[in-house]
Amino acid sequence: MDRFDPGRQPAGRRPAPGRLGYVQAFLNSFWDLDADGADTWATTDGLAAWLRERGFDDAVTEAERTRTIALRDGLRAALLGEGWDGVQDDGMLRVRHDAGGSWLEPAGDGAAAARALAVGVVLEARRDGSWDRMKACPGPHCGWAFHDHSRNRSGQWCSMKICGNRTKGATFRRRRRAAGPLSPHE
Repeated sequence: MDRFDPGRQPAGRRPAPGRLGYVQAFLNSFWDLDADGADTWATTDGLAAWLRERGFDDAVTEAERTRTIALRDGLRAALLGEGWDGVQDDGMLRVRHDAGGSWLEPAGDGAAAARALAVGVVLEARRDGSWDRMKACPGPHCGWAFHDHSRNRSGQWCSMKICGNRTKGATFRRRRRAAGPLSPHE
């Protein structure tokens, strides 16, 4: 698997472009679409497999897993507009240059490097404005991070067919119940 491939998306939604795809995969590791919604990082073995698939060293301790989940939760909170307090790297970033420009990348390997890469890509995306298109689905049982490809940046749901319709249907039924029974003339 390509390190920057965000993987399968719900309802055929297009993934985040380029290096931002890595952050999307990092954020969405809490919900493995192929494992009935299980958290990919629920165990050190799960995090190790995720790291291995992306070319990182897969030696993981429970402390590394805890720090990696804390960063994931901090990034998700930032997506939801709750601030950047939980977003910290482990001092593992270095600047790289070539004829095409400069970018940040991990200075090591393993879980700390995976966290550093996520932070580095987010910093790049904030600088170039592409982070503004990253959103988290507000569905009550979702939270899927997605890239809003709409022209006017109005995308709200990971999938209108799934979360959008469920939420709008539930809101309609709630309003209908609150209004009381229908009269025979309605």
